[in-house]
Amino acid sequence: MNFSNGTMALIAVGLGVLILALVALKKKAVFAPAFEQRPLMNQTEQRLFKMLVSELPAEWTVMTQVSYGAFLRNKSYPRYMSVNSKRADFVVIGPSLGVEVVVEYQGKGHYGNTKESRDRAEKSDQTKRQALLEAGIPLYEVPAKFDADLIKRFAQAVIGPDKEAA
Repeated sequence: MNFSNGTMALIAVGLGVLILALVALKKKAVFAPAFEQRPLMNQTEQRLFKMLVSELPAEWTVMTQVSYGAFLRNKSYPRYMSVNSKRADFVVIGPSLGVEVVVEYQGKGHYGNTKESRDRAEKSDQTKRQALLEAGIPLYEVPAKFDADLIKRFAQAVIGPDKEAA
């Protein structure tokens, strides 16, 4: 095949542009930080999780960091979106695989350090409370300081005498 000088120049320019594009993409990937694993729960949340699991019967499940949008729905898209990205600290699933209760841990960092962060957290908490109330799902808020006895009483109240025998 015989190529004219003009065709050869176009091919060379095309290859040059392609090489520059590949180099730019490679550099972009090199400078982007890699994803890293992070703990799903802090140490106190892990302690609470273990207590919840130990106090509930074996056929009950405790899930952590569940999107409210995973277990709530609303025909209004804006209302649904108001909760979809919020996370429940713990969702307790009963033997029938339905949500029995949502547990929110109000740890020492829950409200942040500024008035703005506190206002934001309180607004978010109110949205969650309202959504759960409307859906008929009980909410249990665990204070920053809790002990095994508090969690045991909570588990007994959730299981109740009718559900314990089931």
